[in-house]
Amino acid sequence: MAEFPCTRCGKCCISLGRHMVLVKSVSQFSHTLQVRVSGETLPVQVSPRDRDLFLSRTPPAYEPGWCPFLRREETGAFVCTIHSSRPRICRTFQCCTMRIFDQEGSEVGMVKGRRSLSTEDPRVRRIWDDEIVPFSTLSEDRFLNHCRSVLAVNGYGCEIYDS
Repeated sequence: MAEFPCTRCGKCCISLGRHMVLVKSVSQFSHTLQVRVSGETLPVQVSPRDRDLFLSRTPPAYEPGWCPFLRREETGAFVCTIHSSRPRICRTFQCCTMRIFDQEGSEVGMVKGRRSLSTEDPRVRRIWDDEIVPFSTLSEDRFLNHCRSVLAVNGYGCEIYDS
């Protein structure tokens, strides 16, 4: 399995403002964060290299509703300014567990979360619904092996990312 290549699109953190709450600020770059979803409360530190960016609290660098530690660089890429001390929920999150490719190597689908297919390709959708979904109760390893073999038999390749 491959390591997921993060594109720094920010989609994972943009809507987290309602789930990540600053409980206390010890200093400008040292805070206590509460994760409402899990109840986890932890100290977080803004990375020294991201401190100037963290201080940007207006668009386009920051928008209300985002995770309070998410910032957009001038390049358009998103940065987690507390990446090294981020909560467990952030450390374990995966926005994509598999990418599906046609014979030419073009991406034709993506599996989000554990088993939700995102595709515009009707053939991939049919294969997924008819030949893969009925096996969704298999263990994770068996399910991923099943996906790989079904897709291969139908002329598709896939890249599965570590969880």
